[in-house]
Amino acid sequence: MKPAIWHKLAWAAPAGIEVSRQRFMALLAVAGLAGIAVSLSQGSMMLFALILVAPLAFILLLSVINSPLVMFFAVFVFNYFMIGIMRYVNIDGMSVMMDILLWTQLLLIIMHKVLKAENNWGNAVNLLTILSLVWTLYCVLELVNPSGVTEAWVMSRRLIYQGLMMAVIVSLLFDNFRQVRWVIILYSILTLLAVAKALMQRFAGFDQYEMDWLIRSESISTHIIHGGSVVRYFSFFTDAGNFGSNMGCAGIMFLLLAFYERKVAMRVYYAIVGMLAIYVMFLSGTRGAMLVPLAGLALYTVLSKNFKVMAIGGVVLVVLYVFFAHTYIGESNALIRRMRTAFHPTEDASFQVRMRNQAVLREYLKSKPFGEGIGLGGVDGRKYAYRVTTQIPNDSWYVKIWMETGIVGLILYVGILVAVLLRCSYIIMFKVKDKVLRGYLMAMLCGTFGMAVSAYGNAFLGQMPTMLLMYVFLGIAINGECFDKLLTAKPSVK
Repeated sequence: MKPAIWHKLAWAAPAGIEVSRQRFMALLAVAGLAGIAVSLSQGSMMLFALILVAPLAFILLLSVINSPLVMFFAVFVFNYFMIGIMRYVNIDGMSVMMDILLWTQLLLIIMHKVLKAENNWGNAVNLLTILSLVWTLYCVLELVNPSGVTEAWVMSRRLIYQGLMMAVIVSLLFDNFRQVRWVIILYSILTLLAVAKALMQRFAGFDQYEMDWLIRSESISTHIIHGGSVVRYFSFFTDAGNFGSNMGCAGIMFLLLAFYERKVAMRVYYAIVGMLAIYVMFLSGTRGAMLVPLAGLALYTVLSKNFKVMAIGGVVLVVLYVFFAHTYIGESNALIRRMRTAFHPTEDASFQVRMRNQAVLREYLKSKPFGEGIGLGGVDGRKYAYRVTTQIPNDSWYVKIWMETGIVGLILYVGILVAVLLRCSYIIMFKVKDKVLRGYLMAMLCGTFGMAVSAYGNAFLGQMPTMLLMYVFLGIAINGECFDKLLTAKPSVK
């Protein structure tokens, strides 16, 4: 604990005489010993255990206040693994736990800044946080939607305000490039763990818990296809669609970072992580996931402002398109054959079903400009009410937004996303001068943009860990100019 923080945590005697740190610790020790004596005399082992743990909890609390980034890393990891944990451990209220973690994180950051007298509160006022607040307010107004259900609204709070909270947390917490590097390194480790789990599923098969989940959630028909000739792997994600799109994001991010890192070892490491992520993206069998690296590469050619990069990127995109859309190379491979159908959507039966479903929704939602109500989109909404919108599967994140918040909500949501992406692109292209920082920001934005495009064909953008990851990357990118100014003033922080 730094002296400045301890000074502000210390309390004073009534006469105004400051109590020293040593005396304060002595008082705590005496109180602890007295508590232990009382608990043992009364035979209360629970009280005895609490007294023993309390000092450790107090030290941990002070450590987290002193360095809120530690808490952020814990939340980041928990968000990534939460769904996988729930397959193996039957714990109710995991989503409530995430709410508690986010609110605790925000409170600790505020305490840290007050105690350290930091005055960079203005970082939290940016286009991402402002427009996220607008979206939250719109969702709050959805409470008066006459066709809505309050319980469904409450259970959809991730869509309502968790993005706003993460945007504020990232904007307040991150103030230098070194922190960004650590987040990306942590993300690379998590990606490797996701890859390892997918490879275990591929070569050792699904374990008992995963098979139970496939059967219980009625997902077996969408993950084990044609009697097992095509198997879609999902690692520890919600499903193969979410997994594939996330790996597509990680793939394009780390492959781009491999070109911008100064250290050769880190370049090789990022390249390996990126290639492994792209490989397991194919193992997911998610056709829409291919759009993530392709859309990310397309955005990168623009953000680079380099004619040579634009030319090379354009050639790569054309070659990939021709390979999948106009050749039969690799057709004997079931996964490649499945991915190839994404380039012929009109010939795909599932695509035609989606178009018919959207036609039904278009007619039904004509009289509902504000939607059916938050939480009442897709078959998961059947637990709250039986509506037209709860009889149609969520095959697109934007269709889900349309069903639940209407055409008004859809326009608002897409408008916010486009505005934030454009603002981040402008900052990267014209405000950030440091080459390495610009490379990191471009990689994160390209991955996020790819997922936003892919979400048209898959309703994964609001699932865990995707949504909070997206807000972390956008929150970092939109404050890129602040990081760049610090690098210019203090080159050593690189």
